[in-house]
Amino acid sequence: MAKKTIRVHTPFNFTSEDGTSQRFETGEHTVDEKVADHWFVTAHSDVTGKAKASADTKEFQAQIDSLTAQLAEKDKAHGELQQSVAEKDQTIADLTAQLATLQAPVTEPAAEGDADGKKPKSADSK
Repeated sequence: MAKKTIRVHTPFNFTSEDGTSQRFETGEHTVDEKVADHWFVTAHSDVTGKAKASADTKEFQAQIDSLTAQLAEKDKAHGELQQSVAEKDQTIADLTAQLATLQAPVTEPAAEGDADGKKPKSADSK
């Protein structure tokens, strides 16, 4: 029996004359011509034409495979870049902490005087 492609716009369950039920979700489906021409199916879908040739399907599958491989490569590169950014962020945080330590005010004793900060007594004074 000839096949047709339908584009379902409203999901539905179709029960054929022999009592079998089939669920059709939104999207394209290849069905028998008898099913495609049924009034209930036409109410929930648009007939887009005859089923695509298998050569078209193979071509599309090759494109899908190629794009899937490209996506996997991009995902890997993205992960590597995220790791690199995380390492650089850590380096920046470490350097910022070192800079803050080096810029902290010096708390050494006064240049003149003892460690307690008092001025030394001159040798002449009693």
